[in-house]
Amino acid sequence: MPATTTLSQTTLAAPCDAHESVVKLASVSGVLPGYRLFVDGELMAVQRLGIETYVNVARGVDGTAGAAHSSEAVVYIGQAHQFYSRDPVGIPRDAIPVSPYINLSNGKVWFALGDTLPDGNAVRWWQEMTVSHEVGALGVRTTTLDPTAST
Repeated sequence: MPATTTLSQTTLAAPCDAHESVVKLASVSGVLPGYRLFVDGELMAVQRLGIETYVNVARGVDGTAGAAHSSEAVVYIGQAHQFYSRDPVGIPRDAIPVSPYINLSNGKVWFALGDTLPDGNAVRWWQEMTVSHEVGALGVRTTTLDPTAST
């Protein structure tokens, strides 16, 4: 059975508007020309790496729309074929092809959860990731993702 590919992730190191062709990432580990960056419903195509952690991108590719993004937004890194155009259906297999499962048509991020053992008796399901924003002590803004990984 093939293993699951887990998409790498980083965050935006600076906010960007909907039309900027250069974005600053916290890390460029795993980022290569031709790869895709998924941020809050938008898919960007990596054109080339710039100085430090700046990346030149084509915005709003593969049917998504360019949008403004805040600093520290989660960025998933993958190849074009590792993103989908529909929500997952049925019970996830023990080894899904890619995690998380990202639907570009609606921007939803899904994780396969549950127990994969014992064989044939597993209880598995797809869980949509939710994002919540809060203002905490001293006005510090926080973003919480749930879930953040598959089991």
